[in-house]
Amino acid sequence: MAEYYILVLVTLLLCIFDFMQNQAIRLTVYIFYCLLLVLFAGLRAVGVDNDGASYEEVLQIAGNTPWIDLVTGNYSEAMERGYLLLNKLIYVLGGDIRVVFLIMAFATGLVNYSLIFARSPFPFCSLFIYVCFFYYYRDFTQIRYALSAALGMWSIFYFIDKNYIKSAVIIALASLIHGAVLVVPVLFVAYALCRNYLVYCMLPVLGLIGSFFNPVEYLLTIGGLPPTLARYAEMDDLGKGGYFLSVVAQVFILTVLIFKDRLLLYYRKRTIDLLLIAMSIASFINLLFISFAIMQRLALLLFGVVVFLMPFLFSTLETDEEDRYIALFCRFVFITMVVYYGLNMIDINLMRPYSIFERV
Repeated sequence: MAEYYILVLVTLLLCIFDFMQNQAIRLTVYIFYCLLLVLFAGLRAVGVDNDGASYEEVLQIAGNTPWIDLVTGNYSEAMERGYLLLNKLIYVLGGDIRVVFLIMAFATGLVNYSLIFARSPFPFCSLFIYVCFFYYYRDFTQIRYALSAALGMWSIFYFIDKNYIKSAVIIALASLIHGAVLVVPVLFVAYALCRNYLVYCMLPVLGLIGSFFNPVEYLLTIGGLPPTLARYAEMDDLGKGGYFLSVVAQVFILTVLIFKDRLLLYYRKRTIDLLLIAMSIASFINLLFISFAIMQRLALLLFGVVVFLMPFLFSTLETDEEDRYIALFCRFVFITMVVYYGLNMIDINLMRPYSIFERV
């Protein structure tokens, strides 16, 4: 399992490039390392992750299902048709599960890493947060969800830029890969209805209170879940989420409240509003559905904005000479916490010793 630990620690060390002035060197190192991350995920053998064998089975099912049935949704597999159509195409062209892994890894990496470099003031730090929080859980195990979540982040930033058509098109395309992206329009509706920071500071408290009841059964009863997510919820009797996500989200929400005026000197209010609301809704969903692990995907998708919000906060605080050292200390504490979380994600229940040569 040493490869996984090395990957986390190397990504941490690369954060030093955020302070390098030579943009050509930064970009070269960034591209090279992102390519390494893509290949590390895409070249893994079946069995390294939990779901690889299932994806291999899905490839066979898609290959043996007529095109017309995949297009019309006339199949029993609880999976979105866009992913099945991709598998059908790969199967017809003679590809195997390795090709599926590579295509999904390259697509996810291209979407994720290009957005990080374009939008984050500290792209290597953002990359480090991504690796620790999301890479092993999503890029390795939940490859459909990983791509859908990556596209969801792009749709959020297109919405921030008021490119509503592009945002809607991306959500529509992502929903063909994994339905969890449909939580993103909830963020947009919330932003349209209310932008009061105190409301979103208290929203997770309501989620905590709601967790003492049985919200999933109620939503299933009234048909309040998309069909794909409903099927997942019905099948998911075991597994729980954790409170760590909500703790981190609440810390960031409170920090934004405290330093709102300073943040608005460097970033648009629309950007800060949407990122804060995303964190709040992520925390709310995480707490409300704490007993249903499958629903945590919705929370984690929106929680993905932490990859950008953290650099936004620290880049702003570190511009003030009086607060610079305090901000640097807070950054060190946060990074230490992320390292701890990332190393704990390396678990035999999530992945096995890495191999690219044979089935594990």
